[in-house]
Amino acid sequence: MQNKSTKIWLTDKLFPPLLKQTPDPPKCLFCLGQPLNPSDKYFAIVGTRRPSPYGKQMAEDFAFTLAKSGFTIVSGLAYGIDAIAHEAALETGQKTIAVLGAGLNHITPHCNLDLAKRISNNGSIITEYEHDISPQAFTFPQRNRIIAGMSIATLVIEAPERSGALITARHALTYNRDIFALPGNINQDTSKGGNCLIRDSKAFLVTCVQDIFDFMEFGFGEDKNQQQKIPLPLLEENEEKIYNLLKTSPLSIDQLATETNLPAFRISTFVSMLEIKGLIKIEGSTISLTN
Repeated sequence: MQNKSTKIWLTDKLFPPLLKQTPDPPKCLFCLGQPLNPSDKYFAIVGTRRPSPYGKQMAEDFAFTLAKSGFTIVSGLAYGIDAIAHEAALETGQKTIAVLGAGLNHITPHCNLDLAKRISNNGSIITEYEHDISPQAFTFPQRNRIIAGMSIATLVIEAPERSGALITARHALTYNRDIFALPGNINQDTSKGGNCLIRDSKAFLVTCVQDIFDFMEFGFGEDKNQQQKIPLPLLEENEEKIYNLLKTSPLSIDQLATETNLPAFRISTFVSMLEIKGLIKIEGSTISLTN
């Protein structure tokens, strides 16, 4: 691949804004293809390298509909679910982002080189590694944190209990991002990881794309130019309780303590977290929603 790459520093405007908010962002990204757009809504789709026919179909259906609805699909250019998600996004004519676990001179697997070329023509291939860094055991888990970190949410299609897809999901959980998973055959190894995420309440069970839109409060089918609601990050129970109270009217910490029966010092902690997540603003002693 002969296209010229660009280097995007953490402080640059083009650096993915959600990735910038994580505690361990890369210092820079090497980008091959189209420039990144900080206003894009990145959505990660990950899964096994050996999907079942059901997994292949679901990856194609979900990626196609999400891309058609305005999301930029992010995945890892691996065999299986990753490649299918990229292909489906390209079919819509929308951008897709492939995140590598190596430098741009080591795009793997070789069978996906044609796919990589098409992604670079209508999307981007990105990595934190210098061009000549070859893939190693540690580079793929590191890569997975970028997939999770830059994305508004992660969808696990099919994944074994020990897989890169679950590493991505764990990073997403750490970053307080939404995780969705498809339920699968309980006797199938590639379904066990996703089923466990659902069982342990670490992922929301979805059976169709509309489930994702309903949860994230996106208006499916609306004109993309119309203003859409911004999906909330995953909130802890008391954070959500405080957020819902503030929907009615601005309140002080003492008033929130009275309403929730929680001590004021704990309210202060939850308020600080909500402020960090950009959901509230504090003016004097009054706390209100940002939107």
